[in-house]
Parts: sequence; structure tokens; C-alpha cells
Amino acid sequence: MNYKLFFESAFAAGKTLYSGWSYKTAMAAIMVVLLHRHAILFYAFSALVVLDCLTKWLAIAHDYLVKQGKTAPTIFQSLIAIKAARSAGLISSGVMKHRFLGKICIYLLCVMAAASADLIMVELSKPAWAVSTIIGYLTATELLSIVENLNAAGVEAVKGLIDIVKKKKV
Repeated sequence: MNYKLFFESAFAAGKTLYSGWSYKTAMAAIMVVLLHRHAILFYAFSALVVLDCLTKWLAIAHDYLVKQGKTAPTIFQSLIAIKAARSAGLISSGVMKHRFLGKICIYLLCVMAAASADLIMVELSKPAWAVSTIIGYLTATELLSIVENLNAAGVEAVKGLIDIVKKKKV
């Protein structure tokens, strides 16, 4: 084995790793923050709230189509009608924006309070349960809202799910 070539290669690799270390460190820190378990939970909650908002729009658009004389509009027709319902003033981006941000803020406050309670429980050598309970409840609440919105949008396949989610939520 050529040790001189090996050490030269290792030195060159180290030099390459060292160059741009500040950018590489910053990117690693960003990746850690973005892929942290709590960040992923936040993304999942945000996705649930966005789905809730979208399904609410579908329900409003469905009602709009029914009032326009369309009998039993499909989910696709309701999706297309969101723009018309918005033009008719039934869907307001301001209201939806405040609803979305308000929900996220309330969810974050609840989870932070639960995390504080769990921290106290751990310090008292008791089992931590608050975060999983709060997150489970909030998730079930959002899921129920989504299913109810889909039901209001005329999706018949979800009618039985409402009772199932309500039973699991309790």
C-alpha cells in the first residue's frame, strides 16, 4: 500500500470537507430543525388543518351547487365550484386565514402546556402522559371535522366513519 498517496488523499478529503464548513454547518442545523420529531408533528397538524379547511370549502361549494339547482353534485364538481362559491362571497380567504392561524396557535399552546405538564411529571418521577393525550385528542378532533366536512360535501362513503371516529375519540 502506498502510504504517501493514502495520506495525500486523506489530507485532500479533509481539506474538501473543511472548505465551506460554515455553510455545511448551517445546512446541517437547518436539516436538524426541519426534520426534528416536533417539527414533523407540527407539519402533520398543519396538514390536518389545511385538509380541514379544504374539506370545509368543499362542503360550502357543495351547498352552493345545491342552491343553484344541481342535484347530488360530485366531489369533483364541488372542487371546481370552490371558485364560484368564493366569487359569490361564501368563502372568504380572510376568515379562513384567521381560522387556520387561530387553530395552529391554539394547538401549539395546548401542546406546549402539555409538554410543560409532562416535564413536571418526569421531574416528580411519574409517567408522562399529557403530550400524547393532547396530541391524540387534537388529531381525532381534526379528523372528525374533516370527515364531517366530507359528509356535508355529499361524500356518502364517510357517513359511517363519523360514528367510528366519535367512538375512538371518547
